[in-house]
Amino acid sequence: MRNKFNKEKELQKEKANHAFHLHAKKSLGQNFLRDANVVEKIASSIDTLFTEKEQKYVHEIGPGTGALTLPLLQKSIKIKALEKDERSVDGLKKTLLIEYENQFEVVQTDILKWTPSEDEYLIAVKKCVCVGNIPYYITSDILFWFCKNYKFYTHGIFMVQNEVADRLQAKPGTKDYGRLTVRIQLFFEVKKLFVVPAQCFVPQPKVDSAIVQLSPKNFSFATQEEDVAFSSFTTILFSARRKMLRRALHAQLWQLEEKAQGKINRFWNLANSLGVYEETRPDTLSPLTILELHRFFYFK
Repeated sequence: MRNKFNKEKELQKEKANHAFHLHAKKSLGQNFLRDANVVEKIASSIDTLFTEKEQKYVHEIGPGTGALTLPLLQKSIKIKALEKDERSVDGLKKTLLIEYENQFEVVQTDILKWTPSEDEYLIAVKKCVCVGNIPYYITSDILFWFCKNYKFYTHGIFMVQNEVADRLQAKPGTKDYGRLTVRIQLFFEVKKLFVVPAQCFVPQPKVDSAIVQLSPKNFSFATQEEDVAFSSFTTILFSARRKMLRRALHAQLWQLEEKAQGKINRFWNLANSLGVYEETRPDTLSPLTILELHRFFYFK
């Protein structure tokens, strides 16, 4: 009897933190946050990004059952929720949209196919924070989407796997440092705010999560073509992350030399000026150094 009572009490606690109840879909990578203390901590982290005089505006990716949405609304934050699951959209319309009709909007969309320029209110208010509990299986895709659209936002606050959070803030030469690290750190200042244990979710995932804050640096590539070329360059580097740089870039350097004699020497002159040498390992290069080396190939 006591175990049954405890289970019912736990279920009530879970429901109390959601605008409505919904069974998670594995195909959508859904894990619903149920810990009220963690939810409030996230909401407060978002709220502190605004001043008292500012219009508080948020784009929430994947609001699910409204666990974070509700406390944000209660802090007088205006929200546009972007949700793929039609069940969630329907539930939010029947609950939060009724109570907060002048403060809340929900749009059924695939975030990867949606652009912030579609939001007329965002263009008017000119300040918005992007937040979301990101499904594990599309974490990189959404982070790349945020890189592409960062100019619309002052900050990003995202829930990701804890190991991904470690990769985002990793230092050169560490095991977590890689292609994703380089790209994200070019675009953003990265801050890991706190860890969220796996038991705070329903269903419970196998790993812990973490809240990360991304603050834009006002960086951008000159063209889409340069962006693609940079991605290819980092793939080459980190495919040979433990080799010497002259071996990792051997093919690319000789391709340059065939086009114009002396380019290999010019490349190493540039590299040496950056403190980079033939025996340097690719995974010890900083994001800015990698960018400079890439631009030698792209623009020269």
